[in-house]
Amino acid sequence: MKIKSRAILFLLAILVTGLGLACLNYTAFGNHEHHVEWSQGKGFPEPSFAIFAAGAGMAVLGGILLGWGIKR
Repeated sequence: MKIKSRAILFLLAILVTGLGLACLNYTAFGNHEHHVEWSQGKGFPEPSFAIFAAGAGMAVLGGILLGWGIKR
């Protein structure tokens, strides 16, 4: 794998993983009321299972991409 494409893969993997973890934090159900109030105040959609599932999927996909890039 070329150095340039590997760097792009790492940046993409870090971005996808970070966004996935941010979605998981956004839907943290330990303090659900706080997250609902914050989202309503900022004009974002309320935390839902769809956002949680997307975040989990993105975190897993980012981890796979990162591992694949390291392996290569």
